[in-house]
Amino acid sequence: MGRLLGIEGGGTHTRWMVLEEQGEIVAKGSEGVGNVHLLTTRELVSLFQSIKEKARVEIEQIGAGFAGCHSEKEKQILEESIRSVWPESIKVIVAEDTRTAYARAFEPGQEGILVIAGTGSNVIGYKAGIWEKAGGWGQLGDPGSGYRIGREGLERIYLEYDLTKNVSALGQAFLRHSCRNDLDDFLSYVLPSFGKKDFIASFAPIVLSMAENGEESSFEIVNREASMLGLRVQIVARRLGLNNPRIALVGGLFENSSFYTTLFQSQLKKLLSFSECFVCTTPGPLGAIRLLGYAAPVYQRSMENVLPDKTQREALDRSMTEERNPRSAALEKKSIPELVDLFISEETFVQQALEKCRREIAEAAAATSSILEKGGRLFYVGAGTSGRLGALDASEMPPTFNVSPELVQAIMAGGADALWRSMEGIEDSSTEGFKSVLNRGVSSKDMVCGITASGRTPFVLSALQAAKTIGAKTLLLSCNPSRPPCPFADLAIDLPTGPEIIAGSTRLKAGTATKIVLNMLSTIAMIRTGKVKDNLMINLQPKSMKLRYRSLRILMHLYGLDESTAIALLEKKGWLLAAVISELESGKARLG
Repeated sequence: MGRLLGIEGGGTHTRWMVLEEQGEIVAKGSEGVGNVHLLTTRELVSLFQSIKEKARVEIEQIGAGFAGCHSEKEKQILEESIRSVWPESIKVIVAEDTRTAYARAFEPGQEGILVIAGTGSNVIGYKAGIWEKAGGWGQLGDPGSGYRIGREGLERIYLEYDLTKNVSALGQAFLRHSCRNDLDDFLSYVLPSFGKKDFIASFAPIVLSMAENGEESSFEIVNREASMLGLRVQIVARRLGLNNPRIALVGGLFENSSFYTTLFQSQLKKLLSFSECFVCTTPGPLGAIRLLGYAAPVYQRSMENVLPDKTQREALDRSMTEERNPRSAALEKKSIPELVDLFISEETFVQQALEKCRREIAEAAAATSSILEKGGRLFYVGAGTSGRLGALDASEMPPTFNVSPELVQAIMAGGADALWRSMEGIEDSSTEGFKSVLNRGVSSKDMVCGITASGRTPFVLSALQAAKTIGAKTLLLSCNPSRPPCPFADLAIDLPTGPEIIAGSTRLKAGTATKIVLNMLSTIAMIRTGKVKDNLMINLQPKSMKLRYRSLRILMHLYGLDESTAIALLEKKGWLLAAVISELESGKARLG
């Protein structure tokens, strides 16, 4: 039978697995959206090419189940796309993702009912060659899904606010989740993405958590949606004439929330009797492989992508950021004053590291300034703490120097959600790092600064590779002089900050030193591009009393003006200090 590839494409993720004939997993991974209604043929081919590049082995047979693959035309497009990438494959079988999901839980020809509850929901049943389904109508009919629970929760918080003028407990949980301050601010966050099912479904875990903790409105939502999903199971069972069927549960809601599973089973018992109702934990891609006739019930788990390989381990073992700090042994036994003294003393290593890299920092600052002076842009790329530091520096440029948000940008592994919630695992995705640079439109005129304390983060290094391929200027910023060589970096700064007080916690000294370097890169570039005069910010956005008053003081100081004259000049230009200075320097403005 040879090597087998199983692909399961869903509304949020596409997961794949390669098996040897004996059952050993030789490769596996995850890609982006896999709904055929949401992807063009070109995007499907690109998806499969990404899988092929990661699998790195010859494939003889392929089974694929994709959301939205209902009609024969859609199946043909899917099969042709697969064969264009793997022309050597002997056998290709494609189907709707519900069929592969069913194959995960049941043997070929076995009757039963499958309940899917993830971003969307669906119920399918099989008996004696006959298939029946209920639900699976997207936004128009996915009861008990993450989308429906998330949407019901969003609607409920505004209803409760209209009734009480208070933000409900669920509303407060949503604000914490999104790092927003009030419901108006939250609305501006939600509405632009309201049409995206996966975005709305991302609020479902919050509703489930609140329901589990006894919050009344959340429990009402979850209980009702579970009941409506159970009703679809009853419909399918009646149509097929199934008595006491086995019922398998798959999807993120069941697999990640025992509370929801128990609640659903309780609601289901009110509607029909069943012999068994179980959560199926068999990987989705294995269901796709079973379409090929592969019936082995047990497979071997591979440790690939779970632990670093030998080369990666050696690099980590050499990394300064992973070493233990002999000066910070027995932290739990130190008094608070002793801990404060320790933190202060360790900061001396930050200054020493910066001084040792003075030449490299100056070279990088000169290159960055030159890029921006010629109309290029600066992109920071990072994961975890490094990515957040890049995002922080980029976000400060528009309010500080009144420049376009496009001038200095941040590419964060995991996207905006990773800014305030841990998504560290995404740092291992080389494919996502490479694609992120392409998707953000980086050009040969730009500078890409990859930030990684260890100097080895795959997401960052692949982003630099993509930037180098495009012809952009590339800079690697690390805190590990012992890092592996990076052929994709034109410039490099390796700050020797040394072991952290808490081993591996690079948000400490490494984070401080990294932020100082980013401060220098961006601020020196702003100085060189005329956003600073003397040591004063002259390109302010006059959006607050404080900033308008600062503009007034700067103008009075630079040109020796009295307050009334300075106010008149600023009011004439809408309080845009840079515009006033430009007129004064050109001699066009009249004083007095």
